[in-house]
Amino acid sequence: MQRYKFHLFITPIFYEKSFEYGLFGVGRTQMNQIANVHKGNFVFIYTTQKIGSRTKPFIYGPFQVVSEPFFNDEYVWAKDESGKDKYPYRVKIDTTSEHICEKPISAQKLYDLREEGRIKSVIDSSALINKSVINLLPSEGKLILESLVQQNAHGSTKESPKKGHGQKENPFDPKEFLGEGLKEFRLESQLETYLLKNQDELNSLTQFINGNKSQYFTDIYNQVSTYIAGGAVDIIAVYEKNLFDMWLKLGVGVFELKKGVLEADTIDQLIEYIEWTARLFPGIKKEMIQGIVVGRDFGNQENRKKEILAKIDDYDQLYNIVCYTYLVDNNNKIIFNKL
Repeated sequence: MQRYKFHLFITPIFYEKSFEYGLFGVGRTQMNQIANVHKGNFVFIYTTQKIGSRTKPFIYGPFQVVSEPFFNDEYVWAKDESGKDKYPYRVKIDTTSEHICEKPISAQKLYDLREEGRIKSVIDSSALINKSVINLLPSEGKLILESLVQQNAHGSTKESPKKGHGQKENPFDPKEFLGEGLKEFRLESQLETYLLKNQDELNSLTQFINGNKSQYFTDIYNQVSTYIAGGAVDIIAVYEKNLFDMWLKLGVGVFELKKGVLEADTIDQLIEYIEWTARLFPGIKKEMIQGIVVGRDFGNQENRKKEILAKIDDYDQLYNIVCYTYLVDNNNKIIFNKL
C-alpha cells in the first residue's frame, strides 16, 4: 500500500534561496521540526511576496525530500555572529519529475480549505508565523497538491538548480545536557528530537508494537498545533497493524515532554491534547489513545510525585495515561523508567 507524507515548510523571505540551493533549514531551537522530515516525503513551501504595495502569502510546490535531516552550517540564508549560517539543520529538496509546478497558489486557498473544515493542521495564521514545519495529514496534502496541479495544468520545465546538493550531510546528535551529576536536556526540543530519531525508543514507551515489526506501520506527527492556549502536541504516533492483508488502526500515542521537573498540571494539559487528537484524526477515538508524559523527575518533592499519581488514578476510567522519567547515565545513555 502506497503511503504519502506531506509537510508545509514556512520561510517568509527565503523561498528563492531555498529553490536555488535545493535546501531547507531551521535553527537549533527548531531541530525537532526538521527531525520528523524524511527522504521521500513531499513538501510545499509557504512564503510571502510583494505584489504592488502589498505583501501577500503564497504556497509553492510540490517538492520531494531527497535526503535525511543533516547538519551543515555553510552560508546559504543568513549569517550569525560567527559568520556561520543561522539555519544549519537541513534537508535537501528537489522539484518533482512527474509534474513541476512553477506558479504558486495563493495561501488564501489554504485558509478557505480550513474554513470548510477540510484542513485542520493549520489552525490559524499564527501557526504559520511561529513554526518552520507543519506536518499535514495525507488528505490535506492531497488537497494542496491538487490545487497546485490545477494552477499548473500544463506543467513546467523549471527545475531547481540544486546548488546546495553537494553539501556534506553531517549527522547531528541532540544529546546536549545541563548539569553534572543529575543531567537534563538543554532544550525540550532536543528531548523531542532524540525520540524522533530513535523510533524504537519511542515505540517502547507507547508499547503498541509487539512481535514482528513488519506487521506494523507508524505515522508520526510532531508540534501539532491546537486551539488550546496556543499550545502544540509534542508528538503524536498513529499505529496500524496488518492483519489478513488489511491495515487496521491499532492505537495512538500522544506525548507531552518536559526536559525538567514534572508538575501535576502536565496531566491536565495532556488530557486536552488527547481530546484534540481524537478530533483531528479520522477514525480515532480517545479510548484508542495512550497518553504519555515524559520528564526528568519530580525534583526533591515526594508530594509532587504523589499528586501526579493521584491525578492519573482519578482519570483512569476515562483516559489511558502513563508517566515516565528519564535518567542520563555516565555514558550519556538515556534510560526511561515507568512510574
